[in-house]
Amino acid sequence: MRILLTNDDGYDQPGLLELENLLKDDHEIWVVAPLHHCSGTSHALGLYSSMELRKEGFRKWALEGTPTDCVKISLMEVMKDNPPDLLISGINPGANLANNIFYSGTVAAATEAALWDIPSIAISVRVTSDNANPFFRTASSVLKSLMKQGIAEKIPEGTILNINVPEVEFDEIAGMKWTKMARFAADISFRHLEPGRVFAYDRYRSLPVVDPLDSDVDALSKAMVSLTLLDSNRTSSATPPDLELTDGSI
Repeated sequence: MRILLTNDDGYDQPGLLELENLLKDDHEIWVVAPLHHCSGTSHALGLYSSMELRKEGFRKWALEGTPTDCVKISLMEVMKDNPPDLLISGINPGANLANNIFYSGTVAAATEAALWDIPSIAISVRVTSDNANPFFRTASSVLKSLMKQGIAEKIPEGTILNINVPEVEFDEIAGMKWTKMARFAADISFRHLEPGRVFAYDRYRSLPVVDPLDSDVDALSKAMVSLTLLDSNRTSSATPPDLELTDGSI
């Protein structure tokens, strides 16, 4: 299988290298990842600056752009004659759960591929503030298990499989669970560096969740792997409000 790897942390980061080492013996691996750290960039594009594409090795490039830029340039330039069968974004050091999914460059890269009907996976591992060594090996073992089950061929068209892995050894995982995206009931506060003028985001911490049942946040809190299918089509399934609409001019 031809697999495109990317992330939002940088082409030389350990989570991405873990994926390369896991997959390189059984698959044709291509890597196009950001030159610099791009966490929190969501689906941003580098529209107003040039982007240098640097060759970093065999079928491996670093782009001076965002994760979404990396996927676009992969599909339209680097791999235009050899499109990928699967895209994997990660392994991100830090879970991508609940509201944070919207800000995640890791998930955005996978979403961009899904928009072009390429099966895509975003994979992240939980990291608490007191743990300096992310459990990348646990996350790669989870992915290996799913790949053996043929997950790449089973992801529904136009969706993203968002995987979040607990910070435990592989044999300590309490199971895997299909989950829904949670919604935080609060938000990270700001630090006042200069009161009323200079602000910075406070350190990330666990937040309360609205309706935690069967959610990604709840699964991870129980040392379970959270598997969430995210839709690249953002059209709501809710019934539209009753309005008097016209076919011509208003």
